[in-house]
Amino acid sequence: MDRYITVVMKGGRNSGKSTTASIWVIKQLMQKPINALVVRKVGNTLHDSVFEQLKEAIEILGVADKWQIRVSPMSLKYKETGTRIIFRGADKPEKIKSIKTSKYPIAILWVEELAEFKSEEEVSVIVNSVIRAELGAGLKYTIIFTYNPPKRKQNWVNKKYNTQFISSKVFVHHSTYLDNPYVSHAFIIEAEEAKQKTPHKYKWIYLGEPIGGGVIPFENLTFRTILPEEIAIADNIKQGIDWGYAADAFAFVRWYYDRTRRRLYALDEHYGVKLSNASVAMWIKSAGYNHDLTVADSAEPKSIDDLKSHDISIIGAKKGPGSVESGEKWLDELEEIIIDYARTPNIAREFESIDYQVDKDGNVKSKLEDFDNHTIDATRYACEDELGRGDGKGITIPKEWVGFGGTGMNTDFEEDWA
Repeated sequence: MDRYITVVMKGGRNSGKSTTASIWVIKQLMQKPINALVVRKVGNTLHDSVFEQLKEAIEILGVADKWQIRVSPMSLKYKETGTRIIFRGADKPEKIKSIKTSKYPIAILWVEELAEFKSEEEVSVIVNSVIRAELGAGLKYTIIFTYNPPKRKQNWVNKKYNTQFISSKVFVHHSTYLDNPYVSHAFIIEAEEAKQKTPHKYKWIYLGEPIGGGVIPFENLTFRTILPEEIAIADNIKQGIDWGYAADAFAFVRWYYDRTRRRLYALDEHYGVKLSNASVAMWIKSAGYNHDLTVADSAEPKSIDDLKSHDISIIGAKKGPGSVESGEKWLDELEEIIIDYARTPNIAREFESIDYQVDKDGNVKSKLEDFDNHTIDATRYACEDELGRGDGKGITIPKEWVGFGGTGMNTDFEEDWA
């Protein structure tokens, strides 16, 4: 753990996450001239959770005689040096910001039940309150997050730490009760019963998997480096745009579709907020993508005309009833969707974290969540002509239009060929 700034311990129920964290914290304060701050979202939950957990860690280590335990206000003090563990609830953030310790610096922050926080910003305020000063020689900050993953894949905690794309300064460890040699036999029986009767519930509660509605979109994703030789043969280019400006991001995507093997390769993207049409057109032209046809959301005909005036080959998507579900189904049924995080980080993030919508009763709908899905929508538009290929339902784009850009393009193209 010493190599990392942030240590994330997540997983299912009774996997030993909090026990491991508490033993490590106790050991550190007995070895180093530092203090620790332990936080939960709600202050009145501290005593019966992390406070008792740390007391148990002291007993497990057999060092109860070396610690002074105070219940009100909660505090654990190592008698030999005076290093302390301080407890605070985040329901009163001003008390966290004002914490100062004179003799030893707070170098460890443990946030228990991270998923209780509504946003990453809430947690960042706490972290920044702790790591605001330089530490002495040989000392370092360690931020520990422990939690059971929320059910929804779109929850900010899952999007940040249930991913293949983790910073080199962050260590993420996922554990379950199966990794805990001290779990009781009664608990194992309970878990096995859940596994047989409610397998989706078992995966979430006992294995700590964010199952969403229980059905995983895009199980055909492959995250790897796209090789130069694969790019060299990319001839069936698909480009799409999902418009956005302020609250919603703009997304341009460029894919290569290997129709024979039914593989889709993410080649490039342009993504951001407050991107003007002129700046988008400039980027597309500078990348040399302006003569490859782009299919954009037809809800903004003025934006489409703006890009045409900049010599961009572009048409509006056909869309229509059922087109969203059809496009998502087509993507889900491909043999493989290959994404290179270094090339297209936003495509990678959205495809990996998206989930299906559910109704008020928790039943899964046949449509993906309409949130943080800009590159997915742009991909649907880009590949619209492939949908229903052979059954007359897809858009048939005349060859003479492909690669043709500029103001001479028919502005009513999508209507003429609908």
